[in-house]
Amino acid sequence: MAKVLSQEEIDALLNSLPTGGEANQESESKQQKISLYDFKHPNLISKEQMRLLENIHEGMVRNLGVFLSAQLRMIVDISLMTIDQIMYSEYVMSISSPAATYVGTISDPHSQFVLDLSPQLVVFIVERLFGGQGSFEPINRPISIIERKIMKRVVNRIAVEISKNWKSLKEFDCDFVRFESNPEFVQIVPASEPVIVVSMEVKIRGISSLLNFCYPYIWVSGIISTPEVQDRILFGTKQTSTDEINAVTDSLSSTKVCVKSLLGSNWLRVHEIINLKIGDVIPLNTRISRSVPIYIQNKYTYNGTVGNRNRNYAVRIESIAKGDEHDPN
Repeated sequence: MAKVLSQEEIDALLNSLPTGGEANQESESKQQKISLYDFKHPNLISKEQMRLLENIHEGMVRNLGVFLSAQLRMIVDISLMTIDQIMYSEYVMSISSPAATYVGTISDPHSQFVLDLSPQLVVFIVERLFGGQGSFEPINRPISIIERKIMKRVVNRIAVEISKNWKSLKEFDCDFVRFESNPEFVQIVPASEPVIVVSMEVKIRGISSLLNFCYPYIWVSGIISTPEVQDRILFGTKQTSTDEINAVTDSLSSTKVCVKSLLGSNWLRVHEIINLKIGDVIPLNTRISRSVPIYIQNKYTYNGTVGNRNRNYAVRIESIAKGDEHDPN
């Protein structure tokens, strides 16, 4: 038998139902998309410019990974994590002390930037360069002078990679001039100025550590805001002009390449080589009537005949080596 509701239960059910206005407000709130905007830290770099910075540092990540893997004799995986725009005071506060902070200079336009390494990563690299196993133990001391000297080779390579990968936008010389263990002593811009922080993850033996670059925003903006870079962002790479083609052609035309001809070859046993003396004759496997191969930069390119010209040996080109023709030697 169905249960009969009392008047109080009926009123409670009616009061629990949403009214028409409340239902409309809930549906409108679900449809609205709200985006947060920080008026204290406005985004000064567009998405296209951020993508350009990512391309630059992705090339740097690959080259540094190959270099460190060769130097440490083990697999070093470096990946680009984030590129953020923050205030310089926030960046300094994010660095723990003692730190491994290098201050670098850029020639044109003149500016300074910061390279921040994990102290554990620095000690691990130094131990591996000395032939040790290396360990990521917690470090509560500043990096020693000897360790800085050993790291100079790695830091100099990082400076080369910075200049190399920024070359597509601007050519400049880069060098590291100072090391600091206390990040508060590193003041490349005023504390309230915005900076661009590029964070990279260095993974060795499954252990991750950070490598950060800090560029002043005013320097980055001065490069990516030039008309040439803006045209590249908006319209892509332009077609090569006639002047550029002529310049490349002239450069290639004056380039010297190695041209050589192989008279012949033969196989000798070891005891025959040991018994060789002045006056011995070694027969070659090339007949007098047969053409000899001519090589351009060690690539088999022509066939020719050996002769002499102006008291010098010479070779005359008789034919061009075909693509399917094998090197006779």
